[in-house]
Amino acid sequence: MSPKLTHIGGYELLSELGSGSFGRVWLAVGEVPRRDGTRGKPQQVAIKQLHNPGDRVAFEQLRREFELLEQVKHRSLVKVYDFLEADAAVVMEVVEGVTLREVLDACSARREPILTEAALEIGCELADCLYQSWANTGKGGAPLQLVHRDLKPENVMITPQGEVKILDFGLARARGAQRDRSVKGTPLYMAPEQAAGRAVDHRTDLFAVGLI
Repeated sequence: MSPKLTHIGGYELLSELGSGSFGRVWLAVGEVPRRDGTRGKPQQVAIKQLHNPGDRVAFEQLRREFELLEQVKHRSLVKVYDFLEADAAVVMEVVEGVTLREVLDACSARREPILTEAALEIGCELADCLYQSWANTGKGGAPLQLVHRDLKPENVMITPQGEVKILDFGLARARGAQRDRSVKGTPLYMAPEQAAGRAVDHRTDLFAVGLI
């Protein structure tokens, strides 16, 4: 962590959790806002911050991710607490564990299949979360119709308690969003209509769950 960067917004940085092409994720501590606008007790949070705050496309993608996750509540979705516009960052729940990709790679290295019961539970949790994301009503009262568009083992976290968490809604789109004909996502897990740049819906994500 850079010695010059000790805070983001009102949150004290503790360590860097990871970094990618999009930005960095920090472990931090601070008071998250309550629904009534007041601040709660200090707690540990994760802060996802852009590398380049001046990148308007990435900034709007980050803002959209926050707004979508704020509207859908499910045990398998990471909670978001705060959007720090001046810092191009989102404050969210800390999720500990390993990705499903790491689990699958470990099973492959040992030449052992993942347990059928575990596969069923993970699949059911993903399907239930996706249903709620599609059916939950948004701010206008209509179904949100949220589609993740990038489900893959790298974006599924398994916690030490056995909980399933879906990560990275940066490519998600919801009802009423402007039609985007560009092909986005991970080719190996794309449904045919997504790969062809056609309209997507909840079945697109279910196709990815089946592949996972």
